[in-house]
Amino acid sequence: MAVKWANHEGEYAKLSGAIRDYSAKACAAQAEVFLTHHKACTAFEAKLAPALAAARANGVDGSSLADFRKDKGFHDAYKALDREVDALWKEQVKLRQMCNEAKQTVNDLKILIEHIEEERKAHGNELSDAQDDLKKDQAKAKSGKGVLSPATIKLVDGLEKDFKKLDPGLAKLLKDMDSDIKDLTEAGNQYRKHVDAKMESYAAKFVKMIEKVLDLAPKAKAVVVAPDLPDVLTERKLKAGLGKTVVQADAIKRVCAQVLDAVKTDRDAALHVLKAVKIPMEQMKKFQRLLMAARKKFAKQIKEAPNAKELEKQFKIVDEAIAETEALLIKTAKTLAAG
Repeated sequence: MAVKWANHEGEYAKLSGAIRDYSAKACAAQAEVFLTHHKACTAFEAKLAPALAAARANGVDGSSLADFRKDKGFHDAYKALDREVDALWKEQVKLRQMCNEAKQTVNDLKILIEHIEEERKAHGNELSDAQDDLKKDQAKAKSGKGVLSPATIKLVDGLEKDFKKLDPGLAKLLKDMDSDIKDLTEAGNQYRKHVDAKMESYAAKFVKMIEKVLDLAPKAKAVVVAPDLPDVLTERKLKAGLGKTVVQADAIKRVCAQVLDAVKTDRDAALHVLKAVKIPMEQMKKFQRLLMAARKKFAKQIKEAPNAKELEKQFKIVDEAIAETEALLIKTAKTLAAG
């Protein structure tokens, strides 16, 4: 029975959206958006200390953020920075997600390339074997010890026509995908290329930045967040960790789907793909352990915090995301073992 040619063009078409949306050009453009917001943040930050001094001169005698926000000039400066930091964070998350999607698409393309190369090899071997059989029949017929088989002639003719018709298209497809991989690899590097450690933590350290500015005020003692809550539970740190956990959980779910698809044809390839989730899963568990330790040690403070309900909601999202991801990994591993 002849080996069936798969619809690799169709599988490649499914990736066309990701190839376009997460190209090096698209990721570089998103990096520029992030850098524009970061530049704006530093400009607004520079205006905050003078605004605080002006507020003090205008009669503000307190030392907390609430006290200074009673002054219109400081309030406007603070709100402008706060809005810009929120915008910066959203664009930072978007850039990181785009770069991660680019890397994932590279993996998807590599898997497709492996399937195409295996199929080309299988068809080439099938054609070669059929041609060898035909040569043997021809030799026997020439020596008078046999006759040419019409079935063999028909098989070779069909295989040669299919190979000449379809293989050049696959060769071009491989060339296109190689070009796509180079572009997407560059795209995946855009985050680290443009976002240094200081930029990356800018939004997460917004609260500490405000505290530092408040320390410039005479007799300033108050802090923006409750002093008895750990750093991991500050609003931006928690949102940052939560956002990363959700992104990693979604990425692992996609990998598991690929594994379940790959195990049907290549168990070794499926095992290799599954190993890719080890690092993000460890990072998710590490963040969860930090949260659990903080939740246990600061249970009373969390309960009394004004945003207690929101904190509990975010804790639940992290716990459920990790629980669902672990359950899916166990199920995928069992399916892989059974295969």
